[in-house]
Amino acid sequence: MGLRRAHYRSAMWSSLLAVAVVGAVVGANLWSIWHAEPEPASLDALQRLTALQHDNRALLPASAEASAADALAGTLDAAPTSAGARSAVHVTAPATTSGKTRELTRSCTVQPGESLGAALGHLYIQGATQRQVIDAYTRLRKPERLQAGWRLWARFAVQGESALADGSTLLAVVVAPNHGEGVTVARNEGSPSGFAAAEGGLPGTVVRQALRCPVSGSLDQAIRRCGGDEALAAHVGLLLADRLHPPVELHPGDEVRLVFDNLMDGDALVRHLGIAAVQVRPVVGTTITALRYRDGEGEGYYAADGSSQEAMFLRQPLRSGRTTSGFGMRLHPILHQMKAHYGVDFAAPTGTPVYAAADGVLVSAHRAGAAGNLVRLRHGDGYTTEYMHLHRFAAGLAAGDRLEKGDVIGFVGSSGRSTGPHLHFGVKRNGKYLDPTSTGTVAQPGLSARARKPFAAQAATLLDLINGLDKAGKVAGS
Repeated sequence: MGLRRAHYRSAMWSSLLAVAVVGAVVGANLWSIWHAEPEPASLDALQRLTALQHDNRALLPASAEASAADALAGTLDAAPTSAGARSAVHVTAPATTSGKTRELTRSCTVQPGESLGAALGHLYIQGATQRQVIDAYTRLRKPERLQAGWRLWARFAVQGESALADGSTLLAVVVAPNHGEGVTVARNEGSPSGFAAAEGGLPGTVVRQALRCPVSGSLDQAIRRCGGDEALAAHVGLLLADRLHPPVELHPGDEVRLVFDNLMDGDALVRHLGIAAVQVRPVVGTTITALRYRDGEGEGYYAADGSSQEAMFLRQPLRSGRTTSGFGMRLHPILHQMKAHYGVDFAAPTGTPVYAAADGVLVSAHRAGAAGNLVRLRHGDGYTTEYMHLHRFAAGLAAGDRLEKGDVIGFVGSSGRSTGPHLHFGVKRNGKYLDPTSTGTVAQPGLSARARKPFAAQAATLLDLINGLDKAGKVAGS
């Protein structure tokens, strides 16, 4: 009996402690909501949106909505934020008070493999409102193509003294990719879903800069010492390690030269627009130069002669997965017979995003007997890829769609003849199956003859900036 009383007392004190901790956390969050600095420029953008919402128009005019989107996206929480931090959700204090209505802004960073719905959930956008926002957004963009590091901002009208989750009306959401046009989804009672979406760029001036960064420690330290920031270092690190072929390893004494573009609002950084050129001058070995070129067929990094500096294929078409069966003969786990296995199996949890392994065109996405839900893509130079046993396909896929390397095409599952959730990944060239692990050494095709002349002009400009760093460690221009 005494032990039971002691147990009850322990449980009671544990419960009281938990309540106290929750109360402290809630109190701290409410204090941050009430006492952070206002954002007058953001408010101005939202006031224009709100005026449009009550203008008795059937739909928001695209130009007006895009203008509001630009202002909203460009002024809210412009400082770069690490994509890896789950706590990257920010609350801005009431920008204005009208009677009993307060206006609040929340922002978050999209995490790896995260859906639009999950990102909206971080902003307290749930249920029917979330479905309405997604419906409006998908009229312009495919939500599966969200990428880690993208930013979302949401603006709410909050009634009285209530917390954001208790009594609020969503006014607008801005989805801003790492480069390219953003999308604003704004409340509009005249539209079928209650929200209208429009594309619009971010405000500001594009400023091109060049840096020379000697390496003596980590890449992050080198970038910071020469005037860059954490976000720029992350961009460079991903480019050197994951995109260039072969991956670039840095050593003390090497030198990294960069040409990159920033979107600036006066002296304030809105966001990085990407790396236009990178050159690595190693202490030992050959200088590596990668110059970005964009045209109607896509974007890539090339050497000065127009040959590609990228691998054609991702190392594997999902972010994490354990190889459970390789290419070649094996004892079939279900049929218990020795059979040829024309691909590689990756075990991963159901719902894990599966990515297009290379730029290409969607041939088909359909149910295919033992293969289950199957996606086939056609790539250049006679290559095709297959993705089997998917749980489901990415929404909105249609035969003939042009996809970029890294686009989400489906999600890991166990459809068809399968012992558990996994992805079977197969590669063919000219109709013959290849070991997918060998494709990591396949270089992306170089520029076409038609593209080489405009590329040469851009390359000359970029190389002038890189070579100009011999005289100065930092060059800026617009």
